[in-house]
Amino acid sequence: MSQGVLNRLFSAIIDNLIWVFVVIAFIAFSLLSDAFLTPFSIGNILLRIATLGLLVLSQSYTFITGNFDLSVESTLAFVAMVAGLLLVSDVAGGLGIMLPINIVIPIMLVIGALIGLFNGFLITKVGVNNLIVTIAMLFILRGATYGISPGTSISFGGEEFAAFTWLGGGTLARFSFENVRGNLVIPVAGVFVILAFIIAYIHTRYTQFGRNMYAIGADAEVARASGINVDRTLIIVYMIAGVCAALAGLISAGRLQTATPTMGDGVIFSVHAAAIIGGMSIYGGRGNVLGAFGGVLLWSILDNGLNIMGVSPFWIEVSRGGLLLFSIAIDALRVRYQRRVALRQSLAESTIGLQDARAGA
Repeated sequence: MSQGVLNRLFSAIIDNLIWVFVVIAFIAFSLLSDAFLTPFSIGNILLRIATLGLLVLSQSYTFITGNFDLSVESTLAFVAMVAGLLLVSDVAGGLGIMLPINIVIPIMLVIGALIGLFNGFLITKVGVNNLIVTIAMLFILRGATYGISPGTSISFGGEEFAAFTWLGGGTLARFSFENVRGNLVIPVAGVFVILAFIIAYIHTRYTQFGRNMYAIGADAEVARASGINVDRTLIIVYMIAGVCAALAGLISAGRLQTATPTMGDGVIFSVHAAAIIGGMSIYGGRGNVLGAFGGVLLWSILDNGLNIMGVSPFWIEVSRGGLLLFSIAIDALRVRYQRRVALRQSLAESTIGLQDARAGA
């Protein structure tokens, strides 16, 4: 087997390493606890991937371009609180406007897109560092969420909000099995997120816009010199990230049937860990969203499995931190290996020194 074939094989294994971890985690928890491999547990995993998955999808878009958006967790809370204020009566903590649900949901998505537009404009047109912009928006939106909140949670309970909570709390199908404890519930949110990742994969891998994203992540200046409108692409990417965060807010509010200022607080670290361990690179230009979905799935399996086993929440936090550190180390090793392979290939194809050697002969 040639060296080139071995390099491609090893690269494929590294790029898809997340699915090895998913299988190992699934088998390990199945052996460690009888309650893990049950219909109820599987349905719970499908539900857990929803909110986290959409936030990871938002980061996947920005990661591909060599950027990131730390404000998505606050965007989630802000749009959910706005929805509560527009939907609920003043007696229940809203503004008393009580707009129709089919108007409130588009408003949420537009707000998410506008937040992304503002972030992208500051980064591309004003030239502010993306870390500074998105951290500032993280605090601004979180403070604004507390500022507009009625001082308590806004509830979406009741039949009048069924259409609003359907995406986050609805059920597509329910299956029962003989001699098996619990039912297998297929949540709307889980299926929606899976479809979103499939669409995003096609969009990022098989469209011109997706190719432009990867080119920008590899080298923005080279992409600009090649005729790619870097600023417009980045602005659209940040708008997509904002819409994904708004959808996460819709799903989270629907699942919990409430909106609180603390929604999504601190989840950005889990989002980055899941995306990076799924193969997305903080350096840009690499990874794919299906791998990022694998990171979401692994994170949800670990959370569900550790909770079933009764592990202390403190140790669960330790495991999350360890997974984040591990994912960053994996990304660094992946980048180092790919650079080494690229260097060897460039040296093998180079003719530097060969002419001198022939002349000396």
